[in-house]
Amino acid sequence: MTEKQTGASAAVNPALLTGRPDGWPLAELEAMGYGALEIPVAALEPGLSWRAEAERLGLRIAAVNAMDELRPYLTGSLSDNVARRRADAVARLTGALERMAALGIPFLVVAPSRLAEIYQTPEEARALLTDSLLRLSDAAGDAATVLLCGAPFRLFGAAREVAEVVDGVGRANVAAALNLGHALLLGEAPADASRVLGGWLRYVQVNDADARQGLPKLDRHLPLGAGSLDLAEARRALAWALNVTAPDDPLGAARDGLALWTEERR
Repeated sequence: MTEKQTGASAAVNPALLTGRPDGWPLAELEAMGYGALEIPVAALEPGLSWRAEAERLGLRIAAVNAMDELRPYLTGSLSDNVARRRADAVARLTGALERMAALGIPFLVVAPSRLAEIYQTPEEARALLTDSLLRLSDAAGDAATVLLCGAPFRLFGAAREVAEVVDGVGRANVAAALNLGHALLLGEAPADASRVLGGWLRYVQVNDADARQGLPKLDRHLPLGAGSLDLAEARRALAWALNVTAPDDPLGAARDGLALWTEERR
């Protein structure tokens, strides 16, 4: 079997590179050595051109990144204490899981709770987050795994907290993802965060972040080498996706990121 077929090949999120849910430079990315894609929920809509091109090039779909679907105060939260808003967020992701099953996509990456909710304690937020994950678990069934990914400025963002939430859910199809830039902004070494997540860790998103002391903590998803990430920290990652925002030079960021990653793994 080829590296692409085994699932060990590097993935890339072209929507973050270009800022679009379609019209991606897939031939160029495949030629660089990428064997898979991470896509946003919006790219699951029918009629987009990327799907036929990905099939033609042999690019599998590694995961759906639903983090943008769960931006606090903007697009939704799995622990929103307004029942209708939380139900809407779960319904959108349930629809995504249904489309993922048809396409054979194994992972849905979701974000934890917002940092603060009016009149809501952390315990109440945890209960609602757990309930939402259970609902998504029911919708995923045997077709996909829902991955909780820690993020800065959220409750339950640190690796230990993510592991505790996932363990509390207690379902085989609910596990964890790790975003290396997020770990840096949370004050965690990626290797330490990986060890804490342990057997729950299924998927790694690779981007850089400027975590220097005295600077604002900004979740900008920098290209590799543009921030504080020690790439050797990530050398054990197997299923991973380049997860950087690079609208000025997306192909350059993709090329350089893969080259840096490959260099570290030799």
